[in-house]
Amino acid sequence: MKRLLAVILVAGLASCGGASSSTETTGAVIATTTTVATSPTSTTLPALSNPPSGEKTVACNNKAIGAIYGEKLRLEYCTETWAMGDTDVDTWNCPKTGCEQTRLYHLADGKWSTTAICRRDKPLTQYALNCYIPNAGPATLAEIPPSDVACQIWITNRALKYVEETGCTPSKTDIEDGLKGECTGYFQAVALPFEKCDQGSLITEMQKLLRAEGYSVSVDGYFGPAMAMAVFKYQQKKQLAVMGFINQATYTALTGKEACC
Repeated sequence: MKRLLAVILVAGLASCGGASSSTETTGAVIATTTTVATSPTSTTLPALSNPPSGEKTVACNNKAIGAIYGEKLRLEYCTETWAMGDTDVDTWNCPKTGCEQTRLYHLADGKWSTTAICRRDKPLTQYALNCYIPNAGPATLAEIPPSDVACQIWITNRALKYVEETGCTPSKTDIEDGLKGECTGYFQAVALPFEKCDQGSLITEMQKLLRAEGYSVSVDGYFGPAMAMAVFKYQQKKQLAVMGFINQATYTALTGKEACC
């Protein structure tokens, strides 16, 4: 039986070899290689703001600007060529606390017009997500005022949690407003900056370091007004940017580390 199996196996191998041989004689296989040339690609991120213009804040003349615009306006902040606020009609559908969105106006060729409508609670650096051109679509940088004008007429650009993004310098009032007031809710801190109403183990770590520096804060993992004031005083002492929240510079001063989280 073993000898029979051996004979069958040899015959099978010979048959395979023959088939292979016959295949090789019927045609030639030419191996080809293809080289695909690739060129390096680069990604250009859109600019977040326009260059400064040097314009200064002026008193809003609702009547004069409204006459040119062609509608009654309720403007809040103005420069010579930019303004923010609502039309009178806009406010009819807004809650008593105010409209969640508001208009940007620009004076060009002697005519005031709306360039974009934006969310009040977001900085103008986030125009692509939070601003739109009426009856057209998402806003572009062309509809946004120069960076220094934006700092003056758009309050949220000066909010402490956005100043590193916007490049605005918060006023004393902005800082005081950011420090006072209790938190109605807390949010998990996962990355810098750490600010009032954040919570979590990262906040606990910061509280321990502030206590080691001599500041009276509770080590409870909640960034409340008392901790904001302690951070404010620490920044003054260390001659850091005084903002009342923990940015990269303050974090490095407290921990001695460059990287966080």
